[in-house]
Amino acid sequence: MSRKKEDGKETARAPSAKTGRKQPTSYDVARLAGVSQSAVSRAFSNNGYVSPEARKKITAAAVQLGFRPNALARGLITRRSRLVGVVVADLYYSFYVSILHQLSGALRASGFHALLFSIPSSENIDAMITDVLAYQVDGVIMSSARLSSRAPGLCRDAGVPVVTMNRIVDDSSISAVATDNRGAGRMVGEFLQAGGHRRFGFIAGLDDSSTSRDREAGFRDALAQAPAVAQGGFTYDGGHRAALDLMLGANPPDAIFCASDIMAMGALDALRFDLGLTPGEDVSVVGFNNAAEAAWRTYDLTSVTASAEELSQRAVEILAELIEDPDLAPQREFLPGQLVLRSSARMPENWPLDGGGNVAAAAGDIKDS
Repeated sequence: MSRKKEDGKETARAPSAKTGRKQPTSYDVARLAGVSQSAVSRAFSNNGYVSPEARKKITAAAVQLGFRPNALARGLITRRSRLVGVVVADLYYSFYVSILHQLSGALRASGFHALLFSIPSSENIDAMITDVLAYQVDGVIMSSARLSSRAPGLCRDAGVPVVTMNRIVDDSSISAVATDNRGAGRMVGEFLQAGGHRRFGFIAGLDDSSTSRDREAGFRDALAQAPAVAQGGFTYDGGHRAALDLMLGANPPDAIFCASDIMAMGALDALRFDLGLTPGEDVSVVGFNNAAEAAWRTYDLTSVTASAEELSQRAVEILAELIEDPDLAPQREFLPGQLVLRSSARMPENWPLDGGGNVAAAAGDIKDS
């Protein structure tokens, strides 16, 4: 590396691409910054303490030299890629777009990088796990209502830490962070009964989805009479068809709880445009996840909200702990839901609200299921 004089001092100069000289190394950065080479390594790997003053010097030296750390080479040495596979299957749905945004930020803040695997509805999620593991990821976060119960186990069997998010699988050895779906379902049932409804319908997601099963179980817990159930498959079209099936049956419901907002939107359109009914007056409809579209005036959907930020933060924290210590016991955390009130559902009289005009968070029994 060439040198030049500045104010009587000799300093390193970034190599010129035209000269073909070697690229600057961490050793060069350390010399220019006046710190140890190990401090440079810690600064760029986010592994270990570096004082703010030293970090500032290292960053300035790296910029001056045009130094770019080789993440792949570092991974070969440390046996850590700092990559986390993020598996999602519902990016057409704004709630999961929000989840991805929050996950990416939380991973970056923890020194990891997200490697996104978006699985089209026509493809098998289990079959894609081999591709995920081929990238030598340090861990995997899976967030999809369509996630099978088998997929996380494939990661575990390969020795790769895995956390499911907003989805609980039956395997108790898999760590997870999710909304308290059963408690939230119970809250919805109590809310609709207090509004004077007596005939209930539930639009379910997928048979293999614990998310849908737990929401339905909580809903049933609160009701004196079991709801009529129709399958919606976690899609708009499925919700539309399911609502028509329920409403055209022998005992049409006067209140419908949908396991997701996208199905609730399909149900609302079926009620309005196919049957000429007024949501919130003729039939109340409640969704789940409080997606951005739920607040659109065309839907104005009452929905259970789950914090994408809090879910993402805890998922990353748990995964980071498992990466550092693979022998840690699996963790499962359940966060309370809150009912956001809009015009699609009748408001009961004297119903307790929080300071923002929403139904207080569900505090029902938290189930590890």
